Amino acid sequence: MTLHIRTITTLDALEALRDEWVALLERTENDLPFVLPEWAACWWEAFGQRGPLIGDSLCVKLAREDAGRLVGLAPLMLTQRPRFGPFRVKTLAFLGVDQFVSELRTPIVEPSYEGDVARALAADLLADPNWDWIAWEGLDRESIFAKALEQTMGLSWGAAETGNVLTLAPSWEAFRGGLKRNIKESLRRCYNSLKRDGLAAHLVVAESAPDIEKALSTFFTLHTARAQQTGSVTHPDRFATPPVRHFLERVCTRLAERGVARVLTLMVGELPVASRVAFMLPRCLYLYYSGFDPAWGRYSVATTLVAEAIKYAIGLGLPQVHLSMGVDVSKSRWGPQMPVRYEAICVRPRLSSRAALHLYSWARRSTLLDGGFGRLLPKRRFDRP
Repeated sequence: MTLHIRTITTLDALEALRDEWVALLERTENDLPFVLPEWAACWWEAFGQRGPLIGDSLCVKLAREDAGRLVGLAPLMLTQRPRFGPFRVKTLAFLGVDQFVSELRTPIVEPSYEGDVARALAADLLADPNWDWIAWEGLDRESIFAKALEQTMGLSWGAAETGNVLTLAPSWEAFRGGLKRNIKESLRRCYNSLKRDGLAAHLVVAESAPDIEKALSTFFTLHTARAQQTGSVTHPDRFATPPVRHFLERVCTRLAERGVARVLTLMVGELPVASRVAFMLPRCLYLYYSGFDPAWGRYSVATTLVAEAIKYAIGLGLPQVHLSMGVDVSKSRWGPQMPVRYEAICVRPRLSSRAALHLYSWARRSTLLDGGFGRLLPKRRFDRP
């Protein structure tokens, strides 16, 4: 099958694609907020760099069948380091390439077109000399797409990211009955510890843009409070800086227009004790970052909040809850399915590109060790180390 590849290079064109983009995501049964068009647009506005040392430009690839229907999308950007001059390193990576704001980036491909989209994208990209390497992310190594991409472009596989997807039952009682004994006991203690002290928790869900704005203020406070807690597992404050906070506010406001954004707040009486940002996707409630008041830690309010979020999703008839990316006990003890997605590098088969990647990798290691090389090959604000 012949597919047609088009490249989007402006924010206006990306915004105009929103309805088709959303429709494609629905056909792929997407369970990630980080590949939504609003996330891509807000990330680009907040974090795209156009300075002399790092220059980003949109390079979003669309794959269409003969009738014009969108069947594949790779939300890429081209980064040049430095932006000007004869000795530039040019790389393609996904919008949202950061350490923690976007937990996973991935191509979006209609399942029945995986091989065709991979081959069409590969042919288009290999015909373009304007890059040294491509950083692919979110690939299922066993998928038709990844295998076709590896066959046509050649890939060097890298790190992996693990998801945590819960399959829900029709009722909370049925879901709870299928859990392991340790998490059942933990849940019993959560609710009983409050009850013994004459307290009860309830969930408040912010959905509209004005309510989300207020709830995010509480979320930031509780997220920071969790990060400042001592004597337990360290949780970095991911929203310590104004640009990152502004990004989350902006993307949640935009997603609230489509009924996607949520802020879940666990209340004890009139007091907010835990909070979590969430995203309502067609088949899944995605639980993003959280925070809680350490003064209420003895009641395990963070676990109670997850339980209340699951009850909320079950009440809406959703089949899944995604506990967010990453491997840790707080997620694995719920017994989720854990799909693995991989990073991979495709280097253009020319000596200059391979030498540039070698130099860049060495420079990044040197920067992390002594900080001195950053003036020559600086990290972007949220580059992975």
